[in-house]
Amino acid sequence: MRNARAERVGADLGLDERYTTWLAELDAVGEPEPGTALPSPRHAKSTLRQLGCPEESVAEAIATLPHPSSDPARWWLLERCRTRLVRTMGDPDAERGTWPKLPRELGPAGGAFYLHLFLATIPETLEYHAKRNVPERVSWDTFADLGRHVAIERTVTGATGVDEPWWITLHLRGILYEIGRLQYSVFRIGHGPEHPEPWYDDKEAAVLGPGFRTGDDALGIHIPAGAPLTPESCAASYREARAVLDACFPVTTRRIATCSSWLLDDQLREHLLPGSNILEFQRPFRLVPGFVDGDANVRTFVFRSADTPLAELPQETRMQRAVVAHLRAGRHFHWRTGWIELPRA
Repeated sequence: MRNARAERVGADLGLDERYTTWLAELDAVGEPEPGTALPSPRHAKSTLRQLGCPEESVAEAIATLPHPSSDPARWWLLERCRTRLVRTMGDPDAERGTWPKLPRELGPAGGAFYLHLFLATIPETLEYHAKRNVPERVSWDTFADLGRHVAIERTVTGATGVDEPWWITLHLRGILYEIGRLQYSVFRIGHGPEHPEPWYDDKEAAVLGPGFRTGDDALGIHIPAGAPLTPESCAASYREARAVLDACFPVTTRRIATCSSWLLDDQLREHLLPGSNILEFQRPFRLVPGFVDGDANVRTFVFRSADTPLAELPQETRMQRAVVAHLRAGRHFHWRTGWIELPRA
């Protein structure tokens, strides 16, 4: 049961039953951590531009910066969301929690909420990075992923926002880092939301040995949109990631890096040319048996839409044509998990 303050916040912002779980989670935070603050408009604008956010979204985020006295409901949300992130800083086992987009009816003020949260939390994240000796370049390359996801939201909806709010919370909590072409999350096998599915059972993991067992440290590999996924850029990223993360997060059981993605679907060999970047990306991975349905992920990544009718999807690239042909044939894409041993620095 939410308390009266959470009820008022929900009513003031027009949050319906879809936000019940979120408000309950924020209410459970209790007294927020001290120090919630937003930078000046000038500093905020400079930071969002540095992170690559589209100018339209930067302008709307600056125009709607909340204040505790004039925007008490949004400030209540901001304080408690920041507190959730700060209290789970660096903890790979912490649950993600609920991170919904605010209603469209709130306009730019609601759409910019997660940009404001990013601005309010960066100081604590940078402090955590400094304690871990994370290179400053890696910190800001990591934060720049915000700009990508703000750009996706503007492309898809024409509005300010973040396409997947939960995703950027990993960056703010010091769990995910961008190093070269790829991103890496820190996790432990069998623990927390970043543990890949499917995975080996205990018997199979025991045969594979250290690095695969429940509780062993590992890295999760993620592929951001952007530059071509060339073999050279991936190899350089693997080498640098091993060096950086072994220094910043020294552990004794980290042996592997895992990746869960439709890009590891071996059916793609039927559609792509030998030597293509995607097939070369797949090459070093050993696939875990089993898969889950990956149709929605493929459609979202390739077309930025999971529900557009097949007949209306563009077919301008080889990948677009391959996806449409595969689905029209009544087949499905597979979300696969694979692993590699990262090279020693």
